[in-house]
Amino acid sequence: MKNILILLLLLIGESFGQTIYEVTPGTMGNEIKLTVANVSETIQAANITVRPPQPLQRRGFQEEPITFHKEAQTIEVLNPGEGKQITFTFDVNRNAPVNRKDTIDFTITSSDGIMMTKQFIFNYIAPKEFKLEQNFPNPFNPTTKIQYQLPQVAKVTLKVYDILGSEVATLVNEEQEAGYKEIQFNGVGYASGMYIYRLQAGNYISTKKMLMIK
Repeated sequence: MKNILILLLLLIGESFGQTIYEVTPGTMGNEIKLTVANVSETIQAANITVRPPQPLQRRGFQEEPITFHKEAQTIEVLNPGEGKQITFTFDVNRNAPVNRKDTIDFTITSSDGIMMTKQFIFNYIAPKEFKLEQNFPNPFNPTTKIQYQLPQVAKVTLKVYDILGSEVATLVNEEQEAGYKEIQFNGVGYASGMYIYRLQAGNYISTKKMLMIK
C-alpha cells in the first residue's frame, strides 16, 4: 500500500512544484492523504470540496491506470489557521504502462469561489525481476488466470503441457514490453487433471503446475 501525504494551502497565492510518486501496477487500497489548511488569520473557509481527476480529463491511455474510490470529499468548515486531513484511496491497474508518467490533478474549491489545483505525477514502476506467479483460481474449472512480470523487453513464450509433457496450448509467443502481465487459460475441451505451464522470457525459464477439476 502506498501512502502519500500532500499539504494543500487555501486562501493564499502559493505555487506548488511537481513531485513524482512511484506506484506499483496491480496494487489496491493505495492512499493519498491530503491536509487542507486555511492559512488566513481572519477568514473562515466553508464547504471546501476536493475532487480527484475524472477519467475523461486524462488522455493517452487505453484504459484508466488509476481508479479512485470516491469522486469527491467536502470539508464543511475550516476556521482561520485550522487544517484538516482527508484520505482518498485508489487502485492501480495491473496493466498500467510501466516507466510511464501520469499527471494527476486534484481540484479544490470553496463556497466563496476560491479554486486551486494541485498537480503531481505518478510514475508506474517496472518490476525488478522476472517472475511467474501461481495461477488463480487453482484448482479451476474451466478458466484460470496466469500472471507474470518482466523487468525489461523480452521475447516471451508461455505454453501449457499435459502431465505427460505434450504441448496443449500456446498462450503467448511474442516480444513484450516490461511490465506486469496477465493472461487467461480456458480449459474448455481439455480433460480434468494436472497441467504444467512454462514461461520463457529471454534466459529466464520457470514452470508451475495447475489442476483442472470438472
